[in-house]
Amino acid sequence: MKNLLKLLMLLVPAVVLGANNDIYITQTGTGLTLTIDQIGASNKVGTSQARVILGGTSMTVDLDQIGDTNVIAASILQGNSSSWTYKATGDSNVATLAVGATGDSASSDFDFEATGDSNALTFTQGDAATATAGNQDFAVTGTSNDLNVKCNVIGCINNWTVSGNSNDIDTLQSGRQDHDITISLTGSSNNVDVDQTDTASTNVANIISTTSNGVINVDQCASGC
Repeated sequence: MKNLLKLLMLLVPAVVLGANNDIYITQTGTGLTLTIDQIGASNKVGTSQARVILGGTSMTVDLDQIGDTNVIAASILQGNSSSWTYKATGDSNVATLAVGATGDSASSDFDFEATGDSNALTFTQGDAATATAGNQDFAVTGTSNDLNVKCNVIGCINNWTVSGNSNDIDTLQSGRQDHDITISLTGSSNNVDVDQTDTASTNVANIISTTSNGVINVDQCASGC
């Protein structure tokens, strides 16, 4: 059975049990509270061809997917003063999230937590020229997870906690100034690549690693990292 929900509202709670369920949302306005829980396999909150679209300020979004091969694809066009939480528990889940694609994302906070193996996250924040100040916290536990994070704002702050083996983490912080990343890493054979591009001020990278056979690359430059 396949459920299809198309919702346009300011307050959206949704709990979905089972497999092959789809949720598509288009929402604009201020003060959205959105909670989605999906339990099962092959559930979707948007797709690469039909993303969830959210635009507004002061939003609170909580997404929780429990199971394997689940998908979330969302574009948050403007996200000032908003809070985002995404939790994935299971294997081979795929998340693609873009925050501040066409407007400011000032004072926004994003929390990502993945527990399992072979999960993939692609996260971008602040593609618009007006984007400022973004904070992201990532907690990953498992094996062979692939995380690609790009933050193009003034004052990008990334905090990573990674535990497991053979995880691949690529982070690019770009924009004019004041980028900061802290990574706590345990396990083996993890690959971490950090690029910080800053033309006006100081970048800070703080990496605490207790690993074996890992690779860590940090590039800090004015342009072209």
